[in-house]
Amino acid sequence: MALSLDSKIRDIMRSEEGRAVMEKYAPGSTKDPRMKLVGALTYRKLLSYPESAEVAKFADQLDADLKACKK
Repeated sequence: MALSLDSKIRDIMRSEEGRAVMEKYAPGSTKDPRMKLVGALTYRKLLSYPESAEVAKFADQLDADLKACKK
């Protein structure tokens, strides 16, 4: 299954390419211990929270980059 905004955070974090995409749009996010708490959420759901507003602006590019990952 390819990665996308509809992938769960834990699945994206398991992929080296997925982590690189997360770091590209949200530097430091893959090292943030709070990411373990949201692992069951999809990235799309995480971007719906106000705390993610800055990253959510790039949702289309982020989705395209995730889809380009080989997983």
